[in-house]
Amino acid sequence: MSFRPVRKIAGIGNVFMGTELLDIAEYDLEIYEENPEDHEHHGANWTPGAKKIEGTVVGELPIRKDLRLLTEEGYSLNFYLRDSFGSVVILNPMLDSSGKPVR
Repeated sequence: MSFRPVRKIAGIGNVFMGTELLDIAEYDLEIYEENPEDHEHHGANWTPGAKKIEGTVVGELPIRKDLRLLTEEGYSLNFYLRDSFGSVVILNPMLDSSGKPVR
């Protein structure tokens, strides 16, 4: 299964742990979707609309704690930092301001 980039979002957002505002952090995220041309080779593994998000969130943030980023665009994203370089691991789909998954 291969993915292709569909959107990039970058800016400054608020990072929360629970309801506590931890920091204002810079984010640089790329959203990928499954490449439909690849389905001929991996038809059994195809999940329509499959997405993944990769990137960084940089600020004074704890590593390996459940965090939530609220972006400039109004998106909400649950994640944790994998390392001190700001690499993120996404825990759930990105949500819009009404709480629905971003397409």
